[in-house]
This record gives sequence, structure tokens and C-alpha cells, in this order.
Amino acid sequence: MPDNKVALEAKGVRPARIRVRRLNPVNRRIITDATDEVIHAARHLFEHALPIDDRDDRFSDVWADEIRQPNSPFVAALACDPNGHPVGLITGSTSRGRLQLDALVSDNKHWPSDEVLDGLLCELEPHVREHRVDTIELWGRPAFDWHDSVATAHGMHRIRSLHQMRCSLPTTPSTIATRAFVRGTDEELLREVNNRAFAGHPDQGNLSVDDLERKLSEPWNRDGGIRLYEQDGQIAGFCWTKIHEAERLGEIYAIGVHPDFHGQRLGVPMTAAGLDWLSDQGLTTGMLYVEGDNEPAIRTYRKLGFDIARTDMAWERTVDSTNQASR
Repeated sequence: MPDNKVALEAKGVRPARIRVRRLNPVNRRIITDATDEVIHAARHLFEHALPIDDRDDRFSDVWADEIRQPNSPFVAALACDPNGHPVGLITGSTSRGRLQLDALVSDNKHWPSDEVLDGLLCELEPHVREHRVDTIELWGRPAFDWHDSVATAHGMHRIRSLHQMRCSLPTTPSTIATRAFVRGTDEELLREVNNRAFAGHPDQGNLSVDDLERKLSEPWNRDGGIRLYEQDGQIAGFCWTKIHEAERLGEIYAIGVHPDFHGQRLGVPMTAAGLDWLSDQGLTTGMLYVEGDNEPAIRTYRKLGFDIARTDMAWERTVDSTNQASR
């Protein structure tokens, strides 16, 4: 397992504020339109800043199309070296006063990662005031110790961790029989089980008709990869998979069990059913994400051969309204 998790500070000890050497302002700027420059910078940094095993499809053509026509105001902070090569990029959008940011930073001896990230966050402060942001959420994917140092220095606290786990395929076969999702027949049944299983979940809960249709239309979706498990004519659970073609990864995207069927230990066989299908598509690596504090699920996935490959983390800060522009 790569050592890329944020180093936990000693109990009760607050990390020291980082010492920052400011970047030359001419190399750092705010961009409020999703231009080809932003897309190129994101992909350049993605290829050069992360080990190949940490890459995914976050900067796909679908992503590029979405940020060109965002549903909420887009912003990016870009830092380049004197030769014009990107060394850091933060992209984000604001919805209902919440600015969610993703940071991607290259590390080298001339432009240390913590200094680049600190400078980009400072550059965003005028945008935060102008757009009356109430809360800032910053993600490191994957998270390193310098993310935590910089976030703490900017008054943020950690709110979430997300493990990416991987396994080799094929793995232990499922002990239950599942069937494929049938479009035009199973949408409402799938939505009902999903929303009961993920009630209150920040990402997967409260799936609307439009939300489901968008997910079904994504290039990673295969209807056959949504495995449904039935008992007595009712969908007891599902395993929804993704295929990341460029990386040749098969992802367990979501596993949902209807509350009426809790206690039957369906988690392992439902996961295995998805892995079986992914293996049948010729994939040799399975992957999934799990909340860092969900120890029961982590234990379940380890039984199937999964290990933690990386950890993503998020930090949050409530913006002091007294420093904002008058409302």
C-alpha cells in the first residue's frame, strides 16, 4: 500500500503553520471560464503529478464537456513556472454558497507542493469574497501530508476520508445468482432500493429520475454491469459497476441492499457478483471507494482480496461573513 495518507498529528497537537515562499504573482492567476488552457493544464499535471496507479478518469472528455457548460459558476486557479509549464491547478464550482475545490499539484525542488497549493488558495480569496461563498471544501486526490499542513494553515479542518481499494481479478465467485438491469423496466425499482439503501448519503442518496438517467447515459455504464439480486419477486439489492476503459479498471461503483433484507450478509456476495461480471469483460483489476471510517465495509472488502491503494481527503472552512462583501 502506497504511503500516501495524511500523517495523523499526535493527539492534541496542532500542526505548525507552514513557512511559505510566495510564488511570483505573474505565474499565478484566476480563470473563470473552462478554457482549453485549463483542460490542458489539468491533464498535464495529472500525467506528471501522480504515479500511474493513482490515475483515474477524472479528466475525461465527459469532464471537459461538463466544465465547459457547468451547472454552477466555475473557477480555476492556475500556477505556472517561468517557462509557462503548469505546476499547480485548483478547479471548482460554487453551489448554494459552497465552493468545492480539487487541487492537483506537481512537486519538484523548485516549486514545493505546499507552497504552490498555499499560493493558489490565497489567489482564490478575492473570488470567495466576490461570490459570497459561505463554505470552502478542498479535496486532495490522493491526500498527502502537505495537503493537511496547508489546509490547517488556511483554517480548515478535515471532514472526510475516502479510500480507494483494489483487488486482482478473478476473485472468489459469488454465491448468489443475479440478473442484469433492464432499461425501460427496472429504473424505478433501482431508484427505490438505492434511495432506501443510501438514505442520507452525501453522494449516492436521494437519486432523482434525472440523476439516474444521467448515470445510465455515462460512457462508463453498461446495463449488464448493474447486477440485481431478487428474493420473492422483490429486488433485495444491487451491485452497480463501472468500466474505466483507458485504465482498464473495473469499479464497484455502488452496492445497495434494501433495508427489508438487512441481516442476510449480502454485502460480500453482491460485491462478488459485480467482480464476476467485470472479470467476464476481460478486466484483471477491480477497484472501489469506501468511506475511511466505515470499518465494517473495509473488513468485508478485505475478505474479497481488496487492499487500500490510496486515500482521498477533504477539508472544510466556514468563511467569516464579516470579511465578505456587503450583501
